Amino acid sequence: MVTYATNHIGLTVSNNNKKFEYINTFLYNMSLLEQWKNAFVELLKSPIITVEHGLILKLEYKNKHNELHRNPELGPAIIKYYENGYIRFERYWVNGMSHRLEGPAFIQYHINGYICFEEYRVNGKRHRLEGPAFIQYYKNGNACYEQYWANGKPHRLEGPAFIRYHKNGNAYYEEYWVNGKQKIN
Repeated sequence: MVTYATNHIGLTVSNNNKKFEYINTFLYNMSLLEQWKNAFVELLKSPIITVEHGLILKLEYKNKHNELHRNPELGPAIIKYYENGYIRFERYWVNGMSHRLEGPAFIQYHINGYICFEEYRVNGKRHRLEGPAFIQYYKNGNACYEQYWANGKPHRLEGPAFIRYHKNGNAYYEEYWVNGKQKIN
């Protein structure tokens, strides 16, 4: 004989004095449903649009606490434009904190459309393990300056943490840092 009893927490099944609790499954499914609901609501959000002289200058997404916020998988939380229509910068924010795991959290562009600099941030701190966390570019697109950071501290074990380049791409200045402490050679 199988009997079913329900309560506000979950479902308990009694079968020949063996009880199986489905509370964890119930709570897990509720968690997935809540995540789906939050993601769907975020998709429906409209940006705050700043228009001047008939041109869109800025798009912003904010959460219910009026903090810059947008799921990084959907795009940046703020986009600002030059008057010529090119993007001035894109910033990724989560709950008022500069944050993006897959790519730079801050990208600024020259007026010609080339990238001026990229900055990688996780939970508000400069951080990137697979390359420089900050890269500045000349208007011709070549790297001007690179900085390696981990958890908000200058850090690189194999090579210089700070590198400056000439416009032709040749390095002319280097600094070595590990865990926020400069190493003098």
